[in-house]
Amino acid sequence: MLRALCAIIVLVSCVAPAALTELYLSDYYTYEGVMDYLDRLAKEYPTRVLVKDAGRTYERRMLKTVTITNGEWLPGKRMIFMDAALHAREWMTPMAALYAIHELVVNFEQNSDLLQNFNWIVLPLGNPDGYEFSRNSDRWWRNNRTPNGGECYGTNLNRNFDVAWGQGYAELADPCSESYAGSEAFSEAEARLVRDTMHELVDNGSGVMYLSLHTANRSIFYPWVHDSTPTSNHHEMQEIARYAAKKIYAKTSTVIKTKQAFYYGGVMGGTSVDYAFKVGFPLSFVFEMSGLAYGVEYKFFPPQTEIRRLAAESWVGIRALAEKAVEKYPPGRIIPRVPRVTASSKAPSSRAYNIQVGLLSTLLAYVAQHLVG
Repeated sequence: MLRALCAIIVLVSCVAPAALTELYLSDYYTYEGVMDYLDRLAKEYPTRVLVKDAGRTYERRMLKTVTITNGEWLPGKRMIFMDAALHAREWMTPMAALYAIHELVVNFEQNSDLLQNFNWIVLPLGNPDGYEFSRNSDRWWRNNRTPNGGECYGTNLNRNFDVAWGQGYAELADPCSESYAGSEAFSEAEARLVRDTMHELVDNGSGVMYLSLHTANRSIFYPWVHDSTPTSNHHEMQEIARYAAKKIYAKTSTVIKTKQAFYYGGVMGGTSVDYAFKVGFPLSFVFEMSGLAYGVEYKFFPPQTEIRRLAAESWVGIRALAEKAVEKYPPGRIIPRVPRVTASSKAPSSRAYNIQVGLLSTLLAYVAQHLVG
């Protein structure tokens, strides 16, 4: 009897770590499921994973970030910062973020090159209130759940950043719109967390690449969104985006578009990708993942049977972007410091002005897109 009990204990000790950290991809994770998975990873890999309770939402849900290293925790290592699910209805993005975390932590040996000179910080569920509302009440819900007065709820977190805030089109000022930019820049706790993480990494000189996961436009784009002018390192970001797109196509035959963000829709202020570049991340990307399955465009809600395939496809792109970030910004390359200037948090007061700017920018984007092919 004692011998049998010992055998069971040995068996459990062998299989328990794998079971604890297995990533289940047969369904979309709940908020609680995401939080539990992060905690289990931190418990199983305490020398390489640090989970931080980084803030609270309006509905008091915890916002958690996970820092991933190769176990060395050396000061001054460069950083990749990735977030997901700033838009509630984009259910695949937290799944893709968890898949990336799993690859970096559980499958460390295959991906150790991405952690040799870099650490990662990942916010896998940036809008938990909205995500839970989308999953349980209104699947098309996009914003968070902050009340705006009357029967109107929610701010579009990816319009709440302090760069050209409130500029672009009239709906940004409409508290009942899914495009509502908030009462002022950084009015929302979720956006402030992303901002504060960016500032910390830029201030200590470690922030190299910011990557925000979205669906389902099948594109990788980069600043600027609010301005047609190319950035100073436009060609570098273009090269990196194209490299990732080629990797995805070679692996899955999915076509990923790569252009400056402005050329997808014209002027749009308040985005995280513009803010990251503005404050000092030399590389800043949005990866709009695919929602396509066998010719059917599912957009935000791919069937459960497609979760694993699309998450794996997303990892091909995420890994390729990181490979190039590591290559382009080795420890010896200086990252230019960018003076931080706080922009006005007041949107243009004239709704008519916003409409005119939006129409003009859309026309310019259309013309430019056809000129550049």
